[in-house]
Amino acid sequence: MNRPSSLSPQWILYLCLAGSALGWGWGWVGIRAALEAYTPGQLALGRYTIASIVLFPFWAWHGAHLPTWRHLPLIAIMGMTGFSIYNYCVNSGEVTITAGTAALLGALLPILMALGARYFFSEKLTHVGWGGVFIAFSGVVITAMGAHGSLHFSSGALLVVLAMVSASIYGLLMKKMLSYYSPLEITTWSIWIGTFALIPFGGGLSKAVLQAPPSTTFNMLLLGIFPGALCYLLYAYTSSKTNMAQVASWMFLLPLLSILLGWLLLGELPTLMAFAGGAITLLGAYLVNVRSRMPQS
Repeated sequence: MNRPSSLSPQWILYLCLAGSALGWGWGWVGIRAALEAYTPGQLALGRYTIASIVLFPFWAWHGAHLPTWRHLPLIAIMGMTGFSIYNYCVNSGEVTITAGTAALLGALLPILMALGARYFFSEKLTHVGWGGVFIAFSGVVITAMGAHGSLHFSSGALLVVLAMVSASIYGLLMKKMLSYYSPLEITTWSIWIGTFALIPFGGGLSKAVLQAPPSTTFNMLLLGIFPGALCYLLYAYTSSKTNMAQVASWMFLLPLLSILLGWLLLGELPTLMAFAGGAITLLGAYLVNVRSRMPQS
């Protein structure tokens, strides 16, 4: 009798990528909802305090290892760029710009990471792969503009751009550190350092928790558990299994997912133009992920 076949490593990789994309796609919607009762700094500190607590038992169970002193400066930079600067800037940006604009600007991240991986890790894409990058970016533009109107480049938009630059630094450094440590270790240490650095910006968090509606605080709890902790674990795992360009290409799905989840959770009905842009984004992500591998020499 044949045993049932298990999932292949490639399918496990795709499921992890899809899980992180879904969690982060909801994150844009969750942040907007939580900002009704919390300041950007309070939300960032509260969310990553929760994420830090969630990760602690996993870290302890797997040996409670600490980084070496020579790697600590790079891990500290990862914590600052990937969690402190990134989250404070995204939260602050979403106070003044729409989710569609934020999602469009978020599409800068996979492009920055693909370019960074090319120059720092000698990762290459075929012409089809690079074409997929531009097709996916075009789809993101159509999706974001179709859902929320034309782009208004405000101070909030500049903050989101800064967040994307910061996140790309985190992603590239993480790829380097994964040669020495596990995805769990890298994610846990970075989040702890990033959370500590957010303390000066989260003043009044305790009072805000007492005054905020329970539903909003529950929303912050979910942001800490899923987009805050688990999605970053999946992101680190997938980065250890494939190249940065392929991991980053899945981030093109975030605007589509954010709009769909916004429709389901907030009653925002996507337009036909938004759905068309989403289809183009999916095509671009497919080209980068499936058709972009360089032939082996």
